[in-house]
Amino acid sequence: MFIGQPDDRTQERMRALIENPRRRAFWAARPRRRAAVAVFLATTLGAAAVLVLPLAADASWSLAGVAGFVVLLVTSAVISTHINIAARWVAGYRGLDEFQRAEMDRATRLGHHVTAALATLLVGVTAGFAAAAPGTDMGAAVPLVVLAPLVVVTAMTHAAFPACYLAWTRPDELSGDEEGDDGEDA
Repeated sequence: MFIGQPDDRTQERMRALIENPRRRAFWAARPRRRAAVAVFLATTLGAAAVLVLPLAADASWSLAGVAGFVVLLVTSAVISTHINIAARWVAGYRGLDEFQRAEMDRATRLGHHVTAALATLLVGVTAGFAAAAPGTDMGAAVPLVVLAPLVVVTAMTHAAFPACYLAWTRPDELSGDEEGDDGEDA
């Protein structure tokens, strides 16, 4: 995060990255953005599953398991960054109009509600295990199998939900040629 607002030089670099015509054309189609969101969801859930598999199968963590988890989580973060750029959801970027800022505020509020619901679920499940643990012979593996993926999904949802929501719901972007084309021939 930025301590203050990014300076003009940083803003220009961000504008060049986000408003690049080739990048805007690539992300203009809603199906492409939706596919990126689906891949992000799959890699995040895959990372959570790889984290849980050794715990659920009573197997030890191997280097391959740790590497698989890290690779999937980093892949998920990289895809999330691309979705942020596709949705113009970049911290400190000032190149948005009033409508886009209003959309971003709405997406942020919705993202906080979703994260709050997941955090409440996480607290509820934790409290349920805490209440059940004294009367049962439950080890740490069962709570970890449930809580570990919830923590991963909650953290990634908190970080990426607003941009994913915007990427999913925004209509196809018009190219510069289509915006100015009002049917007149030269």
